[in-house]
Amino acid sequence: MNNPTAILVLGMPRSGTSAVTRVLNLRGAALSGNLLPAAKPNPKGFFESADALAIHERLLTALGRTWFDVSEMPEGWLEHPATQKAHEELVELVQREYGDQALWIIKEPRMCRIVPLWLRVLRSLNIAPRALLVTRHPDEVASSVARMVGEDKWGAKHTEILWLEYFFEAEKATREIPRSIITYDQLLMDWAVSVERVAAELELEWPVSIEDSKQEVDAYLGVENRHHDHNSNADPQRKDRTFAERVYSVCNEMRSDYWQVIENSQIEFSEMLALFSSPMREAVDRALEQRDEQNLLQQAELQALRQHHNDVFYKQHTELSELKESHKKMEEALSESRVEISRLINSLNEVSCELGVVAAREKTCQQQLHDTQASYADLLALTARRTWLVKKIFSIAKK
Repeated sequence: MNNPTAILVLGMPRSGTSAVTRVLNLRGAALSGNLLPAAKPNPKGFFESADALAIHERLLTALGRTWFDVSEMPEGWLEHPATQKAHEELVELVQREYGDQALWIIKEPRMCRIVPLWLRVLRSLNIAPRALLVTRHPDEVASSVARMVGEDKWGAKHTEILWLEYFFEAEKATREIPRSIITYDQLLMDWAVSVERVAAELELEWPVSIEDSKQEVDAYLGVENRHHDHNSNADPQRKDRTFAERVYSVCNEMRSDYWQVIENSQIEFSEMLALFSSPMREAVDRALEQRDEQNLLQQAELQALRQHHNDVFYKQHTELSELKESHKKMEEALSESRVEISRLINSLNEVSCELGVVAAREKTCQQQLHDTQASYADLLALTARRTWLVKKIFSIAKK
């Protein structure tokens, strides 16, 4: 192969596209470097380009469609400005993620609805396109989708119509390129034979042999991969089969003319869809209106909650400011009190010193008084003795 080859894995959500993509990856087809992380619906991983999903979702939204919309794509959507922008983004994605890969694979369920855009992108980059349609029994898909989105969201009939829409949009858009079909049953029944058949129909060879990949593939494909199993023993020829079940049987049995039968079924489905598209569109529009109303209600509740939060925050902020101001005043008063206490202590110390001086002086004075009193007593005693002596002398003189 001179040009790089890209395999578009096309299938309704919950149809086994993740398992198929992983097996082909283990056989050597390169994956995007930015995959969606594993989650509860697919604990082993989605093997799905996160960037492609974002681009697809933006495009569908701009075109007034959703992934669960059963209406066909709007007329002229390939020339819509949003489609042109998506084309540029996808070119950039391919060059960034797969620029040097000889064989790569991309899977994202919304691709089923926009295959013509992807074919334009690949051809503009001289990349050979290949399509692998992946399908699974519609009852299993309905059960798996109900588990994923909630059984009360929509009924099995809606999922069945969506299953047909995804499948036939992908089938119609890939008639001019090498393509193949694989069912989830075929993959789990004998992956090696099925994947070799796919390679032959896509006109390519897997870089990794069956022998070199067998251990990893067998480890990956286990009974846990089948979360919802329809009655495999049911009679495939029973007369009460739904249109979707009949289409699935054609894909799974793969009789010699199965592509022609599928194309005829696509025409039949388009006629049925044209008959019921208006009521279905109205139902989808009502569902979208209800979703928008609920979003508006939730936004109003969120705004009220945000306003309440702001009011409480403002009130608490005001109270905090007042507390800070009160605390500041108390700190200032405390500081002033400390200064006054310090001044009083200093004054008390000064008074204490003065009292000490006075006490010392008092003691000195008391000592001086004591000494004076003692001297006075001595003087009195001396005076009395002197008086006695004088009297004695006068007494002697008289004699």
